[in-house]
Amino acid sequence: MKLASEFIHTPGVHCGTTALRDLLHHCGLDLSEAMCLGLGSGLGFYYFRNLRGDMPSHLFYGRTLTLEHDLCAHLALDFEEGADDDADRAWRAAKDWIDRGVPLLLHVELSALPYYHTRTPFPGHRVVLAGYDDARRVAFLADTQFPGLQEVSYDALRAARTAQIPPIPLRNEWLAIRPTLRRASATDAVIAALRDNALAMDLDRAPHQAIMGMELLAEDFENWADAPDWTLCSKFGYQNVEVRGTGGGFFRKMYAQFLREVEDPAKFAWVETMNERLRAAQLAETMEQIADEWSAFGRLLQRIAAEQDRAAFADASRAMRRLAMREENFWGKVLDTVGRE
Repeated sequence: MKLASEFIHTPGVHCGTTALRDLLHHCGLDLSEAMCLGLGSGLGFYYFRNLRGDMPSHLFYGRTLTLEHDLCAHLALDFEEGADDDADRAWRAAKDWIDRGVPLLLHVELSALPYYHTRTPFPGHRVVLAGYDDARRVAFLADTQFPGLQEVSYDALRAARTAQIPPIPLRNEWLAIRPTLRRASATDAVIAALRDNALAMDLDRAPHQAIMGMELLAEDFENWADAPDWTLCSKFGYQNVEVRGTGGGFFRKMYAQFLREVEDPAKFAWVETMNERLRAAQLAETMEQIADEWSAFGRLLQRIAAEQDRAAFADASRAMRRLAMREENFWGKVLDTVGRE
């Protein structure tokens, strides 16, 4: 049996930020989950339609797909990432990292992990590989809210790392952070993270993403009522806002906590003038309000499903238009505060 030395897993709320917090702690850097989300420019919006039959035909997600990479880049950490279509070679490489004492972040399909006891697909899940045992052919994973390490057979982990489920087919993706002292200044990292998240949400060339994706969803709600699985779409939409590791409010509550941390000079070392500019812009207060609106939107979808009220999709459309407007204004204020360059 081989375990990454001195690796400690602390249960958390969201898979990606929990994994990052564990990896950073292993490198001697202690950050909150909220700080990991913020430094990774983690807020996003993706709208997907017409997926294969074992997924809802209409669904949306609220965090970026590049959170883990972007946090490492903003902090200028010594990290490496990759993917490999050869599952055997990918597993040998993963074991090599563990042999060198470095835990590894893995992308996996949640329903392939036996300890979840679910058949609902979710290919955007993140875990940390903390060790392995060739004699028993089991891997040891650190996973979000579960205390301790979870044992998973090699075969199950292989299936979880190679699942071909839209919209995120997996290719044995991984990310490792080497435990060095190299990193960017906190001030530079936060400014870059705020700016990059704002610019990403302001994309005008990705109709299914960011603000344009929200506007597309608002227009498309008239089609949800005609979908054969419209009840499932509504239930899944509510869960992706409030339940599935978001911390509530479609990850926006957690992001507001990040903003509170960086505004507080007692918790975060800041250049005084920038600290004052962030507080004056009232970014945290605004994001808390937006998070509450997302929660109300999620509850509306939950009610639509529970009461079988297709007519209420018109209310969902109006709520989504307002959310798109609120977020567009918010991210514009972020850019006014930190600048575009």
